[in-house]
Amino acid sequence: MKTKIAIALMVLAASLLSDRIYSQGIYAKISAGYGLQMSSQNIDYFNFTNFSIDTASSTQELVKISLGKGLIFEGAVGYMFNKNIGAELGVSYLLGAKTKTEQTLYGSLRNNSLSANMLRINPSFVISCGFEKINPYAKLGLIIGFGKIMYEDDYTSAGGNVISEKMELSGGIALGLNAGAGVIYNLNEKLSLFGEINMVNLSYSPTQGRLTKSTIDGTDRLPDLTTSEKEVDFVESYTTDTNTPYTHTEPRKELKESFPFGSAGLNVGIKITL
Repeated sequence: MKTKIAIALMVLAASLLSDRIYSQGIYAKISAGYGLQMSSQNIDYFNFTNFSIDTASSTQELVKISLGKGLIFEGAVGYMFNKNIGAELGVSYLLGAKTKTEQTLYGSLRNNSLSANMLRINPSFVISCGFEKINPYAKLGLIIGFGKIMYEDDYTSAGGNVISEKMELSGGIALGLNAGAGVIYNLNEKLSLFGEINMVNLSYSPTQGRLTKSTIDGTDRLPDLTTSEKEVDFVESYTTDTNTPYTHTEPRKELKESFPFGSAGLNVGIKITL
C-alpha cells in the first residue's frame, strides 16, 4: 500500500514538474521567415502598371501588389499563465522585397520599383495545447507598424536621355491584425524549436513624402528643385483658393492613400524558457 502511494505521489510530482518546465513561465523567442503578399491591390498613386505601346499595337497589364512581402526578422518575450493560456509581445522588422514594372512608349523605356521596410510591434494572446514534447499553439493579436515606402523611377527617352528619381514615403502609424498557428518541439527544459504559419492584415497611410534623388543624365538636380517639388504632406482634406498665391517654399498637399501590407508566411526559430 505504501509503495503504491509513493509511486502515485512520484507520478503526480513528475506531472506537475513537467507542466512547469514545458508550459508555464517566462520565455524568449527569436525567428526569421518570409512573407508572401496577401490582400494585394493596384497602387494608384504611382500608376503602377506594365504597358507597351508603339505605332502598331499596345499591351497593358494591371499589377497588384502588397508591400508586406519580404524577409521578416522577429524577437519576442512571453509569459504562460498556465499550460494553456499566455501572452506575448513581439517586435519584428520587415525587409520588403521589390516589385517592378516596365513601361515602353514609342521607343522610350520606364522601369519602376516599389518596396517597403517596417518596424512592427505585435502584442498577442497565446492558446497552447499544453503537450509536453510536441506542443501545437495558436495566437491572435494586434500589429502596430512604423514604415517607410521606397519608390524608384528610371526613365530613358527615345533620344537616350536618362532621368532617375527616388522617393520615400513615411510618417504615421499602421494598425492591423495578426494571427498565427504553429508547433513547438521541446528539446529539453530550456530550449525548444518552433515553426509558425503567420498571417498579417495591415494597411499603412504615410503622412509625408520626400524626393531623395533626382538626376538627369547623371547630373544632380535636387538643389534646383523647390520645396513643393521635393516634399509632400499627405492629408485627409485640403482646400485651394485662387485668391491665395501658391507658395513653393512649403511641401505641397495631396490626399492620403492606404497601401496594403498584408502577408502570409512561415517563421522558424528557437524558444528559450527563462
